[in-house]
Amino acid sequence: MARPKHKVSADVCADCGTFEPGWASINRAILLCDDCCGIHRSLGRHVSHIKSLHKDVWNTHLLNMVHTLSDNGANSIWEHSLLDPSSLKISRRKPQAKDSLHPVKADFIKAKHQHLAFILRPSKEECCTEEELNRQLHSSVRTSNLETSLRLLAQGANPNYFYKEKGTTPLHVAARAGQNLQVELLIANGANSSVVDLNGQLAADIAKMAGHIELSERIIECMYEVTDRLTYHICSRKPNHRSNEHFIISDLTSSLDKSEVALERRNRLQMLSNHLLEELAMDVYDEVDRRETETIWFSTASLPEKCAVPFLPVNPQLSSTRNQGRQKLARFTPKEFTILIADLLDEASRRHMLANNAFQNPVIYMLHKEQLGKHGSQMSDDEPLYDSVASDDDYTALTFTDNTSSDVAKQIKINNEEVFAPLAKGLPSMVEVLKKQLTLSESTVRDLREQIYTLQIAVEQLTQENSELKRMLQVKGSGDDNINGHVGEQEPELEPVHDIKTSTVRGNQRPASMYETREGLRKPASWSTTICQTKRDTEVLSRNNTQSLWEYGTSNLPPSEEVTRRTEQVTKRIQELWMAMQDPSQREAFVPCAERIRVAVAELTAIFPQNPLEENIKSALRQLNGNTGRLQAECSGLQRCTSDAEHMDRCLQQVRSCAYDIAKATKLLVTQFQT
Repeated sequence: MARPKHKVSADVCADCGTFEPGWASINRAILLCDDCCGIHRSLGRHVSHIKSLHKDVWNTHLLNMVHTLSDNGANSIWEHSLLDPSSLKISRRKPQAKDSLHPVKADFIKAKHQHLAFILRPSKEECCTEEELNRQLHSSVRTSNLETSLRLLAQGANPNYFYKEKGTTPLHVAARAGQNLQVELLIANGANSSVVDLNGQLAADIAKMAGHIELSERIIECMYEVTDRLTYHICSRKPNHRSNEHFIISDLTSSLDKSEVALERRNRLQMLSNHLLEELAMDVYDEVDRRETETIWFSTASLPEKCAVPFLPVNPQLSSTRNQGRQKLARFTPKEFTILIADLLDEASRRHMLANNAFQNPVIYMLHKEQLGKHGSQMSDDEPLYDSVASDDDYTALTFTDNTSSDVAKQIKINNEEVFAPLAKGLPSMVEVLKKQLTLSESTVRDLREQIYTLQIAVEQLTQENSELKRMLQVKGSGDDNINGHVGEQEPELEPVHDIKTSTVRGNQRPASMYETREGLRKPASWSTTICQTKRDTEVLSRNNTQSLWEYGTSNLPPSEEVTRRTEQVTKRIQELWMAMQDPSQREAFVPCAERIRVAVAELTAIFPQNPLEENIKSALRQLNGNTGRLQAECSGLQRCTSDAEHMDRCLQQVRSCAYDIAKATKLLVTQFQT
């Protein structure tokens, strides 16, 4: 590991041409200036993984990979249609260093890297399928031609593609050929170094057998990249994998809390499946990367407040629940975040020990090796987060596969008891953990059954009400010849009851909730609202006291450009408050900052209708208004705060929480107009 030296003269920013860039995008293999780097960080690590050229610690081969591709025109892969004169796309000017960051540079970077608008697309004549791209990548990584591999990855080739006929992935091929830079490129773009080939061998094993010892050690480091990064964040050192030290237990043990609450917290971590623990570790890894990069950013950027990233950007490939959980990691104080990492690493170390003990047994290892044909989900035995460790389901599956042989089943039962024996020393019993998990699962199943039964009753009631309404419509339709008769003399046509959100309400009448009784619907009293219901065509009613459903539901939302401009004002005001909070002695500045945030939020909400139909927009506006009032009250209280340090810390935490909630609601509002 080494810190890169300054490389002057030839280096320019790949997105705007600024000289002497100080940042690099690892997976894009390009260099960036401060302005463009801020936009890349706001896109998220899943789009562009940013690293400082001068402040971060680099692996030598990783740095060589980035510089090699950057010097050999990697940027032309991402800007192919801009450089190709024969391209039929509408020409678009690349921004210059003097252009404004918003919206000129920001829009270009989003189109280039988030939407991949300028890369080379296979023509209709070529008709290159995804399978062909994957096989080309599988073949390309055996050579030193990094540009070809990067172009295939940009076009959609899968770095984890498993070539069934050959039984290997591109990482195995590059490891056998000793292509260090190809290995770095594949891993930087999502290749899993814990996947085994058809013979059950890791890429590190193949590199070692081929005589590439240094490459084998580097691949092992990549297998433990997540836990190593978390360990370095709290211990300032990494394990020595050459001596089979994959976790630093002594330093972690001193950070662990011994209270009952902490024990309960760690028990919850133990209840997580391997997949959920892996997701949590990756989210914490992203938060560590964001915090460390943010620290470097504030120490090097000329105007750091312009592109601050207060929480993890939204990843559209993940669920909204997981995105919300990822963003809440920013609210953890440094002490709380350190405790979370220590607990997570302790649990990873425990599962690592369990996996090693389990697979030391030859019977279990033989049965596990038979499952290696399922290459899509099999991981390394040494990796604690991506490995299918010994669990109740695994051993149940193994027992059922060989239930014809009683001797093997008895041997597995004895070996299971030997495997679980080390857990008796200071760690919860695996049997107790499994019992708790079984009890929790049974309780969840009962709750779900009760909910299903309740929903079935509700569906039956709604079906019966719809049938009654249809009969009412048929009777009324047969008795009336003129649809434009007086409203007070006839029953209006009704929309099906299940479409409550689109029903029209007039006067002081409110719509019926699906959780309320439907007795009001059965009353013969006439309604003051007429809803036009047709199959394909629309009939227009000419009465002044009648309002069409389509007229009422017409969207009157503001243009996305205006929403973006006003949300940027809110974000800018939040950043001003955030900068003021860095020095608690300037408490007199908090109330003016909160007032400016209130004005910016009022200007943003003013361009929306009073009652928008979109539930997400309505919820975001409600959160904005509520949290803005809260923020003003908290800032006023903070300004009047006494000299008590503990009281001031609590007030500052409340102000941070309000500002965070406003920023989250603003982000949610902008996301609705970007999708």
